[in-house]
Amino acid sequence: MTTTCVLGGVIVTGSGSHRADLVIRDGVVSGWHLDASGIDADETIDATGLLVLPGAIDVHTHFEEPDPNLLEGFLTGTMAAAAGGVTTVVEMPQAHPTTTTAEHLRQKRDIAERTSIVDMAFWGGVTLTNGQTPEDVRAMAAAGAVALKSFMASSSPFFPAVDTARLKTAMDIAADTGLPYGLHAEDDALLRDGIARMQAAGRTDALAHAESRPPIVETVAVATAIALAEETGAPVHICHVASAGALRLIADAKRRGVAITCETCPQYLVLDTDDLARLRGFGRCAPALRDRSEVEAIWAALLAGQIDLVCSDHCGFTVESKQRGDDDIFSVPNGLQGIQTLLPSLWSEGVNRRGMSPEMAVRLLSEAPARIFGLSPRKGSLAPGRDGDVVLLDPAREWTVTVEDHLHRQPWSPYAGMQMTARVVRTIRRGETIFDDARRDRERILAAPGSGQTLVRAEG
Repeated sequence: MTTTCVLGGVIVTGSGSHRADLVIRDGVVSGWHLDASGIDADETIDATGLLVLPGAIDVHTHFEEPDPNLLEGFLTGTMAAAAGGVTTVVEMPQAHPTTTTAEHLRQKRDIAERTSIVDMAFWGGVTLTNGQTPEDVRAMAAAGAVALKSFMASSSPFFPAVDTARLKTAMDIAADTGLPYGLHAEDDALLRDGIARMQAAGRTDALAHAESRPPIVETVAVATAIALAEETGAPVHICHVASAGALRLIADAKRRGVAITCETCPQYLVLDTDDLARLRGFGRCAPALRDRSEVEAIWAALLAGQIDLVCSDHCGFTVESKQRGDDDIFSVPNGLQGIQTLLPSLWSEGVNRRGMSPEMAVRLLSEAPARIFGLSPRKGSLAPGRDGDVVLLDPAREWTVTVEDHLHRQPWSPYAGMQMTARVVRTIRRGETIFDDARRDRERILAAPGSGQTLVRAEG
């Protein structure tokens, strides 16, 4: 039996903080102790002055394997995850081919099992076009997908959007399977019209991107999704919400008992349209970065408990593809990198600067993702019997985000140069240290490729 003891830290849960020692045996939390220094352990870790958190769960990543161009990949993506305190990832269906069949799902899982260093679960993509049938969607659920995903707008040529009729069909399937149905919620007609207006005006500057898809584009799509969710009973999950209007509709739907959850991302909490103008292509994402008043409204909703979780929407694109925004913002792929800064950015801006409680941060990053995506009771908590996934966080350490510090594949970050207060010191996955910030560069990663495990949705 392998025993790891974490001594001297403050354990933070979703309901409270406790000065206690944590003991992990054979990868599972065995208990909390007032003093575990006398326990015979294979590894003893001094956490004095640190917070002891459950590993973060990032439910929205785009590592895009299989992919012949390997823009990111499970190895480098999960290295960055570990460096950011993320011990579990739920990977989106974007790949080549897009994950729309059980065979595609198995292919993706096989690659992850050879290369990932954190534990992983998978979304199944729903288009109901290009040959995909309802039976294919059900087969992905049976093969272990923990959630389903569709686009409501034509944002990706490799992942066609669903129209309203297919959206209704997909929700019927989600209601039957019980899987969360994640939606990229932007109205297709409004989005196309916005881009056409910008192009007709000769606008290719960075802010034209934001002006082409204002918050109302999200709000209209979310209204449609709520109406269908209410009709079908499907458990709908709205991805990367960046519209205060959409958040008001979601809050109202929850009060009526609609089975709906939502997420937002650090880019919609930390960055704004001034950053888009500065970053140009390196700030292009969908939904677009918002002006400061909208950012503050999203913060108000988050602090009021109206947003269920925070995730990264990590997308690895090349420097060259992002540099095209210097000439034409609409020629740049949508997506930002951010898995390594997910936890530190929320802690720095939310807990340290805005008064969010540490317990709320744990709920947003660990407990709610595990619950919504069926990964509990294994994940999301440091209660006895749960997986020993631990983050040691120095909540007072000030540092500057640099490209050189990042472990993902593409050498850029929209947060480069930003000052943060809160640094991941060590990441432990199932009792094994997989990241140690005291080491240098890639030597900070201590886990072997393929040591991550594949997760499926828990029954019930």
